[in-house]
Amino acid sequence: MTGWEHFAQVDAVDLSGAMIRLARRKRARSNICYLESDLRDLDGSYDFVLSVATLHHVDNLPEALTRIRRLVSPGGRAVLVDTVSPRPANPRWRLYGNEVRKLLRNLVRRDAREAWEIFQLSTGPWLDHRVSDRYLSREQFRSVYAEVFPQARFTRVGNAQAMIWDNP
Repeated sequence: MTGWEHFAQVDAVDLSGAMIRLARRKRARSNICYLESDLRDLDGSYDFVLSVATLHHVDNLPEALTRIRRLVSPGGRAVLVDTVSPRPANPRWRLYGNEVRKLLRNLVRRDAREAWEIFQLSTGPWLDHRVSDRYLSREQFRSVYAEVFPQARFTRVGNAQAMIWDNP
């Protein structure tokens, strides 16, 4: 079980049309609606909002967190997980080197076409975008997220930090 089957409807959202097409092809399910969209364009109320390794990409984190809070229905839950780092940004050479290493691993684990597709999605414009990423330290993560989500719980998840918030 992956978890998707626990929900009647799942909206999977990403800005990248290429990523949405890849996800739809690899994980087509009748209860998953894949949306190429921006957080600012989402409407409605959700019982569960999950964001993993995404929010360090946004320009205005407090605004994005406030938007997410508004999407969580009363009695709903938000789980936000993101990379934290004592270094606020990564240089291009480090990011590209990591993608080359992933390509080599994927060539062993996956079909060569799929490994190359993932590499291409992870470099080019996406790599340019990642160079602009800004990371929070663990302490900054707790402070910024707690400002928007009072009574949130925080836990370490490897190199990431997780926040769990239940909307009263």
